[in-house]
Amino acid sequence: MISSLTYFTLNRKGKLITFLNNHTDELPLEKQHQLYGAITELNRITDILHNQKTKEIAHEKNPDEIFLFRPMQKKGLVNDIITFIKDFF
Repeated sequence: MISSLTYFTLNRKGKLITFLNNHTDELPLEKQHQLYGAITELNRITDILHNQKTKEIAHEKNPDEIFLFRPMQKKGLVNDIITFIKDFF
């Protein structure tokens, strides 16, 4: 699934870059800016997919490793005291 999404985003990015290179003179500056923004967003998506794939591979190599996270808590002195008391008792 991640591989197919990565392929799709890289393919789309390549098409946008080719279009931008071939039609730079014809496109208004606003449209060029939108294309650059789309290419940047596709780069971010590909980075996210790459990181997710790396995590999947790491999980496949170590399936017994368990990741435990504490729930996020609100900040503040009262919440810190309540959390301390709950953890202590």
